[in-house]
Amino acid sequence: MQGDVKNRLGRPVRLTVAEGTEITAEVIEWFLNANKRNLDRYRLLENYYHNETGIQRRRLDDPDKPNNRISHAFAKYITKVSTAFFMGRGIRIEAEPPAYKEALDDAGDTMMAQIRHFEEAKEMGRCGISFEWLYFDSLGQPRSKNYGAGEMIPVFSQSRDRYLAFVLHPYRIQYIAQSKPDEEFVDVIEPELLSLWKKPRGGRWELQERFSHGWSDVPVLIRQNNAELKGDFEDVIPQIDSYDKAQSDTQNDIDYFSDAYLALTGVSELAAEDENGDELSPGAAAKAMKQNRMLYLPEGCKAEFITKQADDAVTEHHKDRLRNDIFFLSQVPNLTDESFAGNLSGVAIKYKLFGLEELVMEKEAYFTSSELKKVRLLTDYLNIRNGTNWDWKDVKLRFDRSAVANTLETAQIINYLRDVLSDKTLVGMWPEVEDAAGELAQKQMEQERLENLGGFGGQEKTPPDGEAG
Repeated sequence: MQGDVKNRLGRPVRLTVAEGTEITAEVIEWFLNANKRNLDRYRLLENYYHNETGIQRRRLDDPDKPNNRISHAFAKYITKVSTAFFMGRGIRIEAEPPAYKEALDDAGDTMMAQIRHFEEAKEMGRCGISFEWLYFDSLGQPRSKNYGAGEMIPVFSQSRDRYLAFVLHPYRIQYIAQSKPDEEFVDVIEPELLSLWKKPRGGRWELQERFSHGWSDVPVLIRQNNAELKGDFEDVIPQIDSYDKAQSDTQNDIDYFSDAYLALTGVSELAAEDENGDELSPGAAAKAMKQNRMLYLPEGCKAEFITKQADDAVTEHHKDRLRNDIFFLSQVPNLTDESFAGNLSGVAIKYKLFGLEELVMEKEAYFTSSELKKVRLLTDYLNIRNGTNWDWKDVKLRFDRSAVANTLETAQIINYLRDVLSDKTLVGMWPEVEDAAGELAQKQMEQERLENLGGFGGQEKTPPDGEAG
């Protein structure tokens, strides 16, 4: 940042390949090079997320001038608020029969789905995309691992369907405390096969092995933030830079005031003596007066500081407008704003969170698509293992927003709708209930237990003497 604020990010690049293209060493190298533009984007977005913004690179022509570089973690705030609102309470799976739902829940617990989903959603918010790779461990159990935006390269077909043709996973192995040089590898994940390629130093890619990965499709889930593959704060980077610059320049002005010039009127030259009574040079005399915090001026002379008159009102108004633009354009609310204070109604809360809700709805649409792919792959695996014929299309996903709720108002609404909606739907409306069917089953068990208790001192009901059987 030299002074001009501008958008330094290019658009994301979506890589495609013609149908029937054979994967060769040349094809792999071409896609690795084509993806370098995306890698540059990801690095810059990661820097802003970690509050390493453009102001940190500012240099001034005059090294003696104050050069404060105050950065603000707007990018992290925007990402974390949107991610927490979207994925703070995880995803609920609704499926029938109960055995099918239990099997999917068990698989999710094994994969630590809730933690993984949150990390994937956070990476989506940072860089616009993230990945999850499904695989089988040494015991044949399904597992998954999440990957960052720059760790995988999805390649789509150029056909009308634009399906996922294959995914590249490049990585490097570093040998610590060994004379062996680093080695480059890339995994090529296709619909049925997994290929391992290796590149010797100074050589070309060589196929090491190829085998079936055991899944019915490319086992990589693409977590897409939106249609444009952009991060949540990407479009407000110029505003973040402008705010950082304005705040840093304000601090510079304060430092200028602290280092204000002292003007001496009517003084031709300064005169002072050292401790031995010897007269000092004008420069040494000025330095001595500064250290002693005393001035020796001839009669009729005057000393005063020259300071810069700053228009604080204009400066603060400019910064307020930039800060408001950042939250407005990113669609993430400033939760410290006074408008969020007080006991707001549910309608008022929804209105204030309308922009964030619209942002998260797009996230939800794309996340649902990729998560249903996982459900489909897991269902294929479960049907083969258990001999069942469960249909993944019957599965419903429910995202619970981590939002402020007016529980009294919610309870009143549920009560008003008691004669209109089913008990399962009503229970599902309560924000603290994650499994409506399970809650109803628990309620039924409690009711049956109460029917067998009470009226007999808390003991189970038994027939009176003489009336048995």
